[in-house]
Amino acid sequence: MSKALAERSTVLDDSADELRKLMVERLEQLFFGVYRSAIRNGDLQAADRAVRIIERSSHLLGLNRPVGTEVSGPDGGALQAETAGLEELQRLTALAGDPGEDGQG
Repeated sequence: MSKALAERSTVLDDSADELRKLMVERLEQLFFGVYRSAIRNGDLQAADRAVRIIERSSHLLGLNRPVGTEVSGPDGGALQAETAGLEELQRLTALAGDPGEDGQG
């Protein structure tokens, strides 16, 4: 990635972080209003809305991301991993062809 693209990506990430913080603040303000109604008045619709706001906040903050992933082979068995030497990589590269040969690279 070129330096300009890397810098642009950083700017976009910073902007996204700022927007995420703003959205979480807005959701918090909404949450406290419906939470009060749910607790004080036993309003089930407000309780449902509070749960939905919590879910949305969790999503924005990345709290519901998978902790890890597991990759398995056929029928859920172990995945076979092999290493390739330089000769094998060169053979595979030759089989795949030069990306510039089709006029798109």
